[in-house]
Amino acid sequence: MSDVSLFVRKASGLVRAWSVFDAFIYATFSINLITLGLFIFSYCYYFEGNLATAVVIGAIFTIFEVIVYASLISAMPRAGGDYVWQSRILGRAIGFLLSITGWWFILWLWVPLYGQMLVYEVFTPLLGILGLQTAALWFTTTNVGMLVGMLLVCAIVFVYIAAGMKWYARVQKFCFWGGTVGLVLVFVLLLFGNNTTFVANLNSMAPQMFGSASGTDLYAATIAAGQAAGTVTAPLGDFSGAGIIASMALIPMMVFFNLWPNWGSTLYGEVRGAGDYKRNFWGMAAAIIVTTVGALIFFALIAKTLGWDFYNNANGAFWNYVWGYTTEAPPLPFWPYPALFAAFLVKSRFIQFLVILLMSLWWFGWSGTVFLSSTRVIFAAALDRMLPEWVSKIDEKTRVPVNALLLMVIPSAIISYLYAFKIFSFQTLALDATVVIAITFLGSTIAGTIMPWKTKEIFDGSPVAKFTVPSWLGWLVTLLYAVFAMYLIKISFTYAWNIISGIGTTQPGWMTWLVVLLLGALTIFNAGILIWVLYYVGKNVFGGAKMPLVTLAGLIFMGFLDWLLVVWFWDPTTVDGYPLYAIGWSNVSSMFFMLINYLVAAAIYFGFSSYRKKQGIDVNKIYKEIPVE
Repeated sequence: MSDVSLFVRKASGLVRAWSVFDAFIYATFSINLITLGLFIFSYCYYFEGNLATAVVIGAIFTIFEVIVYASLISAMPRAGGDYVWQSRILGRAIGFLLSITGWWFILWLWVPLYGQMLVYEVFTPLLGILGLQTAALWFTTTNVGMLVGMLLVCAIVFVYIAAGMKWYARVQKFCFWGGTVGLVLVFVLLLFGNNTTFVANLNSMAPQMFGSASGTDLYAATIAAGQAAGTVTAPLGDFSGAGIIASMALIPMMVFFNLWPNWGSTLYGEVRGAGDYKRNFWGMAAAIIVTTVGALIFFALIAKTLGWDFYNNANGAFWNYVWGYTTEAPPLPFWPYPALFAAFLVKSRFIQFLVILLMSLWWFGWSGTVFLSSTRVIFAAALDRMLPEWVSKIDEKTRVPVNALLLMVIPSAIISYLYAFKIFSFQTLALDATVVIAITFLGSTIAGTIMPWKTKEIFDGSPVAKFTVPSWLGWLVTLLYAVFAMYLIKISFTYAWNIISGIGTTQPGWMTWLVVLLLGALTIFNAGILIWVLYYVGKNVFGGAKMPLVTLAGLIFMGFLDWLLVVWFWDPTTVDGYPLYAIGWSNVSSMFFMLINYLVAAAIYFGFSSYRKKQGIDVNKIYKEIPVE
């Protein structure tokens, strides 16, 4: 029994208002094909790999993530998720630093991205269809228009979440079913439409709605502009050995959208039946399966009716101009939204408007994810007395931690301003939003991997203790992990040496040197973690213990996450190379932004540890207990 007097109060004040189906819908929205998926697909025009291959491979590895998180949830179903598990298994410092940065600070950066998608997928298409050409382009092409979209995210989501979990569940159910109807309509239009009709309607409607040059073959002009931008995406049907190898470089982009079926894990203290492993697993796994199948269907229909070359070249032409690589505006002055292209297959403005309006529900149902999960991490840290007590305050009517919500909304508005007006190169930091959370997930993956032995009493008393694998499989996976860990150490050290030994020829500034040397130190630290996990698991497995399923999944997913981090941070891998992801050592703004996040989290951690000690509160004792419900 926990000594509840250790915590801010004897009960969290939260209620289990969600069903497992609500959690499934939340997981599906969290890996949203229409928002996150289409957005990151559009970034990938300069990759030679096959999008379909990358999506499938990423999804397979994500299933192992689901096993780890379903196990952690079943063993400790508490609000706060990653923060609770890491702080109780790995230690309070690690849990605080990784979760506060990954679930609080970096989520501020997601708001500008949500705002972009609101503009690109909702405002601009709907206004264009209504004939409000100037307003449609104002949102897409001006800094102020984009900022308005971002600030509206803050306002809309604040209302959603402040209304409480029950109301949020109702909203997301409505959006899920309405959005599904819209997606079916898009699929039907693409299935029964043809390329000839699309080209003719594009050439006639785009000038009317968005001011594109009339009397021009916009289809051909877009392909030409995309080719000039360097579009090299592989044909959709390229499953050759070389094509699969090329597609591996796409996977670190794909996880921007499909790494998050566990996004609701911080909410499971408010989900009924959260102790049931199988229900937790299928709630998240079903989201991955449905989304992956949906992506493959969408790809096939785009290729059939719009043309795969056209779609990817349209993305290249658009982003090449937005990112400032050319001063020549693209033939289509709006983001290449496949749902809008599908709507062009009919001439009725009413049907077009209806299709886009229904598809907009994918954004509205998804939008709450930007703050909802984070508020529970902030709340859990406050309940552990590592933040001010007022942060843990719960609204008596809605049972919402309103102050924690405000700690998301207010900083997000500031970050949105910096992003919209391209101050401090914030517009280059989009993928940082993925990297920092991936580091947090790595912490939870390690926690799940060692949980059966590190917190044996908790694990043995949980529903997941019965899930083990045959001894031979445990040995095999441990050996495969050892081989892959050595591979990761080898390539990371090789990349580090290539950069450190050659960077002097580029005359880098002190900030670049600092970033590179810091990454060099982290590369050594990462090698130590890989070896320590191998030793910790190996001594138990080869000592006769059966390998739990969560440990097997943890080793596999940990290898995947670690590989992602290596290629993100050491990109490009030589000083004269071209960065594929532009968030590693070559992007100083990116690295310093992430570093500042961790330093601020450390300052809060040490500051509150000292403050509580002066109050006579033994914070270490708090972390030896499972949080109150």
